[in-house]
Amino acid sequence: MKGSIKKDNKTGKYYFVVDVGKDTTGKRIQKKRRGFESKQDAELGLAKFLSEFNKEGNISKIDPDISFGEYMEGWFIERRNLIERTTLNNQVAFYKCYIASFLGSKKLGELSPIILQNFANDLFKSKNLAAGTIHKIFDVLKVSLRKAVKLKIINENPCMHVELPKIRRKEMQVWNLQQVNKFLSEVKIIRNSDQFFTAYLLAITTGMRQGEILGLRWKDIDFDKKLIFVKQILTHDGKELKSGTKTVAGTRTISISENVCVQLLKAKEKVENDKQLLGHKYIDNDLVVCTKKGSVIQPSNLLKTFKKDTEKIGLPLLRFHDLRHTHATMLIEQDINPKIIQERLGHSRIGVTLDIYSHVLPSMQQHVADKLDEMVII
Repeated sequence: MKGSIKKDNKTGKYYFVVDVGKDTTGKRIQKKRRGFESKQDAELGLAKFLSEFNKEGNISKIDPDISFGEYMEGWFIERRNLIERTTLNNQVAFYKCYIASFLGSKKLGELSPIILQNFANDLFKSKNLAAGTIHKIFDVLKVSLRKAVKLKIINENPCMHVELPKIRRKEMQVWNLQQVNKFLSEVKIIRNSDQFFTAYLLAITTGMRQGEILGLRWKDIDFDKKLIFVKQILTHDGKELKSGTKTVAGTRTISISENVCVQLLKAKEKVENDKQLLGHKYIDNDLVVCTKKGSVIQPSNLLKTFKKDTEKIGLPLLRFHDLRHTHATMLIEQDINPKIIQERLGHSRIGVTLDIYSHVLPSMQQHVADKLDEMVII
């Protein structure tokens, strides 16, 4: 690091200039200190400055001109090559909607636990945001400020000392076995076994996620071995078919029943008929669940159609994702090994599966007790 002493011809006083590094965009950062009466005073000031910098490694104390907003602009540019497009869009949205107005103009070095705690309190009380949303907002802050620590712009991450509202898990909504059978039997007639029926069937019988169902290809189904290979997803915004899944564990193999195979083969026959009718106009992405033209079904259309069909049949309203929960709950109630359920759902750890579906465990406890009565003679 270099510094230089200069004289201000207008005031006759001396000042020093130091290059302290570059910000996250690669722009050079210079620091100046003015008002020294003599060159010797300026040299002493420069020596003190350099000593403090080398000792603390803390640019925030000597770099008051960098605002948090300026820092975040560079951080988001860097993130483009590190994370998925949809994840980046979500992070940018959280920043623009909630963070920028409260923290954007503040100097990076001024961000303290008390400022961030006040921000969290404001989100909860004034903005009336859900605890889960506040945690997601602070996830953006934590990761961005963690990078600032690595760059030695700040000494520690102030987010680590902030207390956030506790996330209270909502009671999971699922259908019982009778409701599942009622839905499938009636929606099959309503939909005439179309692509939406296929999506519902896959969600209930495999526990696949929405994006996994909408990204499933015919080549990823082995009808002879009755297996589905989850290898591709449609992003939440419906703009991209992406190789891979949400997590490493999400790339998995799921066994399917003979009845499901039969329904899928019927769906495949319909797709082949659509191809022949449209010829070169057909958009062939090899998708199992697609429009008559072969293009992707937008996630929003699937959700709207599912809600409409559920209301028509007269069943309790669920989110489409709750069909995945329904699948897991049915298996747990049938005493299926939780390890098998974990593998079908694509959870990274069995603890995740047991934690999510803990609502089913009390009934299982009673079932164990009843089994013991059959086994142990007292």
